[in-house]
Amino acid sequence: MPIYNYAAKDKAGKQITGVVEAANDAAAISLIKSKDLYVVSLTKKGKDSFLEDLVNFRGVPGGEKVAFTRQLATMVAAGLPLTKALEVLAEQTQNKKMRAVILDCLREVEGGMPLSASIAKYPQVFPPTYKALVRAGEASGKMQEILLSLAKTMEAQQDFRSKFKAAMIYPAIVTVTMIGVFVIMMVFVIPKLSSMYESLNVELPLPTKILLFISGFMVKFWWLLILASIGGFIGYVYFKKTDAGRAFLSKLAFKLPIFGKINKQKELTEFTQTFSLLIGSGIPIVEALQISSDVVQNQIYRESLAGAARSVEKGYTLSKYLRADVNFPPVVSQMIGVGEETGALDSIMSKLSEYFASETENEIKGLSTAIEPIILIMLGAMVGLLILSIITPIYKLTTSI
Repeated sequence: MPIYNYAAKDKAGKQITGVVEAANDAAAISLIKSKDLYVVSLTKKGKDSFLEDLVNFRGVPGGEKVAFTRQLATMVAAGLPLTKALEVLAEQTQNKKMRAVILDCLREVEGGMPLSASIAKYPQVFPPTYKALVRAGEASGKMQEILLSLAKTMEAQQDFRSKFKAAMIYPAIVTVTMIGVFVIMMVFVIPKLSSMYESLNVELPLPTKILLFISGFMVKFWWLLILASIGGFIGYVYFKKTDAGRAFLSKLAFKLPIFGKINKQKELTEFTQTFSLLIGSGIPIVEALQISSDVVQNQIYRESLAGAARSVEKGYTLSKYLRADVNFPPVVSQMIGVGEETGALDSIMSKLSEYFASETENEIKGLSTAIEPIILIMLGAMVGLLILSIITPIYKLTTSI
């Protein structure tokens, strides 16, 4: 739906500017007039540049969603009507996709639709947890408290993910650099040495022959390598979407050296944070488990939590089910058992989420230290192989003279 920039004046003659989303010019003017404003100018926004389109295609950043949630909670707590709060937030946000989403929600809320139903249209922006909590806030009349808790949890999750990504930057840069150096050597350096080796008329050692073969293949069939890379990427994306692919990659993520433990703790942190927030906001435990199963990324935990929801629905305790599930460490079932006995499951889960977040952060802090020796060994092996393959024929020639 088109978005319009407008300039208008209120009854006191004050100049007001903003944006409005409407089907056409007449509908836009009607919406502006409904706010008791006199329209001075109305401009339909044109097509964005390619770069802007690319940014919008990437979706709404997590920071935008956190800011929207916290600001909405503050405005609601201050007694501002929901429609006015959404209108202000739409004018303030800088992200065009988020602005369009807020304006659409505003239009539907003005039409009598609950906010939880309007945001349900945008699952890529507002996950199932968000919808369930807003619905709970509408039902209980504690919208501001629930939104503030949600914003706090979202900030913690975003900070946690940022730390994980930051820890991966160093190994990623070193790996890309190693691959780049290898490609440059194979494509530009080794072919020049190849002609020199041929003129030496000496028997080349096996490592040198292998190196020359790889270099020749990369130079002659570079197009085949590009096609294979593209095909491999497409195959990976397709395989990842299949049931067998999701199951295989989920198991692999937990078995990787160094990263396996971090991946598992990361999933447990996501689950305990989400589950604690949901049940603390009055969401029934079965629904909270179902929503949590949609939030976690790993297929193993998705299936485990879905099974837990079915088990609890039949009357069994959650701690009993998780005690028999090998994917959850004993501390989870033990702490949940305590929460079930004391009736303080939400606070127990909150403490459990803090424990897993702390453990994962410690693992992430030591990630670079753990990876550095492996990277150095790989880098040393690559450099050593290159030196051995290049220098050995020259050394054989000098010793035979």
